[in-house]
Amino acid sequence: MDPALPPDPNPEPEPAPDVTSQADAVQDFPVQSTLDSNPQPCLEPVSDPAQEPPAEQTLNPEIKPEPSAPELTPELPIPEPAPAPAPPPAANSYKIMTFRPTMEEFKDFGKYIAYIETQGAHRAGLAKVIPPKEWKPRRSYETIEEMVIPAPIMQVVTGQSGLFTQYNIQKKSMTVGEYRKLANSKKYCTPQHKDFDDLERKYWKNLTFMSPIYGADISGSLYDPDITEWNIGHLNTLLDMVEQECGIVIEGVNTPYLYFGMWKTTFAWHTEDMDLYSINYLHFGQPKSWYAIPPEHGKRLERLAQGFFPGSSQGCDAFLRHKMTLLSPSILKKYSIPFDRITQEEGEFMITFPYGYHAGFNHGFNCAESTNFATLRWVDYGKMATLCSCRKDMVKISMDVFVRCLQPDRYELWKQGKDNMVLDHLKPTSLTSPELEHWRKTRVTYREKLLRRCRPFSKKKKKKKKKPKHPDELSFQQVFEQFASSDVESNGGAPDLQVSPSPFTKLKKKVEVKKSRRHPFSKPPMRSPHSIVKQEASSDEELYSGLPVGGGVQPEAKKSEESALWQNRLPNFLSEKQFNAAMATIEPHCAVCTLFCPYTQIEQEDPFHLSDTSGLVSRVGCRTRPLVPEMCFSAGAENTEPLPSNSHIGDDGTSILLSCGSCGLQVHASCYGVNPDTKQEGWMCSRCTAAEWTAACCLCSLRGGALKKTTDDRWVHVICAVAVAEARFVNAVEREPVDVTAVPDTRKSLCVYCHKTTKQIFGACIQCSLDNCSTSFHVTCALLAGVVMKPADWPYVVSVTCHKHKQTNQKLSLGQEVIGRNSNGWFYRCTITGIGTQNYYEVNFDDGSYCDNVFPENLLSHDCLRNGPPELAEFVVVKTIDGRVLNASFIKEHVHRYYQVEFQDETQILLKRSEIHSLNQELPKRVMSRLVSAFIHFRPSTVCFFTQNSSIYIAYMESLLNSDFPPEEGEHGVEPMY
Repeated sequence: MDPALPPDPNPEPEPAPDVTSQADAVQDFPVQSTLDSNPQPCLEPVSDPAQEPPAEQTLNPEIKPEPSAPELTPELPIPEPAPAPAPPPAANSYKIMTFRPTMEEFKDFGKYIAYIETQGAHRAGLAKVIPPKEWKPRRSYETIEEMVIPAPIMQVVTGQSGLFTQYNIQKKSMTVGEYRKLANSKKYCTPQHKDFDDLERKYWKNLTFMSPIYGADISGSLYDPDITEWNIGHLNTLLDMVEQECGIVIEGVNTPYLYFGMWKTTFAWHTEDMDLYSINYLHFGQPKSWYAIPPEHGKRLERLAQGFFPGSSQGCDAFLRHKMTLLSPSILKKYSIPFDRITQEEGEFMITFPYGYHAGFNHGFNCAESTNFATLRWVDYGKMATLCSCRKDMVKISMDVFVRCLQPDRYELWKQGKDNMVLDHLKPTSLTSPELEHWRKTRVTYREKLLRRCRPFSKKKKKKKKKPKHPDELSFQQVFEQFASSDVESNGGAPDLQVSPSPFTKLKKKVEVKKSRRHPFSKPPMRSPHSIVKQEASSDEELYSGLPVGGGVQPEAKKSEESALWQNRLPNFLSEKQFNAAMATIEPHCAVCTLFCPYTQIEQEDPFHLSDTSGLVSRVGCRTRPLVPEMCFSAGAENTEPLPSNSHIGDDGTSILLSCGSCGLQVHASCYGVNPDTKQEGWMCSRCTAAEWTAACCLCSLRGGALKKTTDDRWVHVICAVAVAEARFVNAVEREPVDVTAVPDTRKSLCVYCHKTTKQIFGACIQCSLDNCSTSFHVTCALLAGVVMKPADWPYVVSVTCHKHKQTNQKLSLGQEVIGRNSNGWFYRCTITGIGTQNYYEVNFDDGSYCDNVFPENLLSHDCLRNGPPELAEFVVVKTIDGRVLNASFIKEHVHRYYQVEFQDETQILLKRSEIHSLNQELPKRVMSRLVSAFIHFRPSTVCFFTQNSSIYIAYMESLLNSDFPPEEGEHGVEPMY
């Protein structure tokens, strides 16, 4: 239903989405369940169908439930619920069910979860369970006011038209009492509203205003210790196998997390880590609204999100696990994705099921507790879960122990990657299996005792055990020299630590792993592409400017036909053909895709002459994957509903390559808006078809490339139309005509790359996406200069990072001149004379402290220099610098790289990578303020362009960049620093 429509003042009561009579279920199943026939107020209004517009009726996925549902099997051979067949697809399949167990039913958590799945509760991906009135998890909440929220996050939301991105910014710690006062203050309190539907409308309307603060991901529980029923800290489900078999505790996954919320604090669309189940209990406070998508439609949501957020999806296949993406109910309805919504009240449980996408928000100050759990049905989901690939701290559970113990007949096939199966989202879980019972009977008893003995240490706050400094301790210089002069085999370590390894038995201690927090703790997103920062007079002076615009004075030796590409020169069609041929050599071999493939990052190829286009013949007709997402063509200043798909792209995500028979332009059929069934032989681009041989882009100063006609009878590069926010493709599928009339005059600013050599102002400039950065440049000038451009997320199109803000991860080599930090804290020019690495071990001591810089030779119980590091959680014996011998458990190994540098006064020192900066990178302000150099001018180096195996594209761009690039005055005459 459209949220804008008011609810029916006298709604008809909905039939409960469960069995017709609970009495029959009681006779057949000893654990009685009473569904909520009169549910609490929730966000799903019941309206008169006559008030609904026809379009909404067809798009609304929330269909009325049928008055009856399948009955349970008359006889059950075992007391637990039998795995009855799931209800057939019906009108109530995706409705969120509500259950009211009795106290007797409530005592066995696993049995009740199995029962509600026999009723089809898992079909919706979410279910509500209202515990018996006599059950309370805690006697009083008055004592939690002084509890500390260690890392509250401010949720900054950007977006429009039902598509939003949420960024989390960490704030300073506060107590629960302070947070409660903040949540109830005038600034953050819940607005006045008539009902939950009115509050929901206000939520989506004001989502981007007044960023709330969320006290999320706090390790701990509010349950009283004597509570045994549905104790979130002790559910005793299949997930406990991770702790009992592997000795690993994952906070928030198999231990509870607390969440303190206020009005508008949000959990974005996501499934649980490893697609597990989850349980959420609202201890006290204002309600929490939930949205849920049935697991069988989860892939549809992922495809929709990938279309709207291509920048995030290209960086990580499982970017929805970052919990940053919000899609409103109106968007889900528009694309016919079924969903349901419900409101969780104080004292109620919510259960999410494997691969069930869910999202929601808090109505005001409240406190919830949650954790994950597993059943037998989850094992197949865990094996097929798509994991986040862009963060090292994301939760990953090895499925080996589950498959080996619970699916022994498929274990070998699974290890070989041949365990092909299709998930059945309709099948309910089984309560137990012969394999599970066998594991429970045969697990090792001493391991269980060991875990119990180690458990108290996990509750202590760990303090880092620092190494004491002694005057006789080896310096880094001595360590480096010792390391550099010997290999691993000959490095015997410190003489006083050569102790024969004792025959210790390998024992594993419980290891605590942090569940990944909301991603990322970062600064707010880039500014709107439609906003233009006023350019400062000196901003362009900070960058180098080397493009050979024809108005500049060129040495006679450097004059060549390539300069004809610039619009203030006479046209040269041969040069344009050579330019197009050069771009066609870059993967994926499309002139439009080069927007997101800077030529400084391409794969090197064997060089051949510019005019030789024989290399293109084999690629024409081939299929490659386009780099430009469809949203980049369909989004614009007036377009608020982009098309998430393109019929010109194949099912495998590739598109056919076409080459113009006249100018040699090579493009994807999808990128240029051509029907893939078009005859390839003799195909010509739009410009050559119109015989516009002198056509030039109206938004930049460069000829050549993929051109399209504009609405005012001019021409424009496709890449310029994509990158300039105000440009719009009138027909997004055919990519023409292009409307550039909305491009403001403020974009006709000076390009920092080409304005020094010409008095003319060409086209329209784009700016660096970083907030308050006024650096502007033409799209093609930025492309030639190596400016990084990437697809962005809705409502943005392209993310641009200028050279001033470009992060450099250049490899350092011996003999390279760099800027290093001296022992006096100042930075000087120096030379790298040696490179080495040092391994450190991180261990947890028995007293709860830890150390992350233990030398391998300091482990008395292991010969690490010969056999490598111990296994995770293995017990070790560590000898400290002060001579003490302590018991500990091994966590992980760290490898640090060190560089020996020599300054101009011939002093040498060991530095970390963070203390060294290359000459061609933009130095941070803290380095610039302490740089001892008065005459050094840094600009991006062109050394990387002159490689022996450069492609013709690099060779061609190199001629453009350097044809008018004389050495700056004083660059080779740097005065000594000392």
